[in-house]
Amino acid sequence: MERYGISEEDAFGTVLWHSLNESGEISVYDMKFGGTVIRNLTEADVEEVVVKEHSHMPKRDDDADRKKK
Repeated sequence: MERYGISEEDAFGTVLWHSLNESGEISVYDMKFGGTVIRNLTEADVEEVVVKEHSHMPKRDDDADRKKK
């Protein structure tokens, strides 16, 4: 995390968003470390410490309800 300017104190981050392909694989993450948000981290950049599994319906760009917002 040194290359992103993240201190040891803020080394544990929170996932804000992640990609998800049709196979259920995640390729990139947006994470928050202290007051710093880092976008497009790859799986190689992230070390899982505490994993909280979840599921949700995919967000589609052609969804009419998304365009209303």
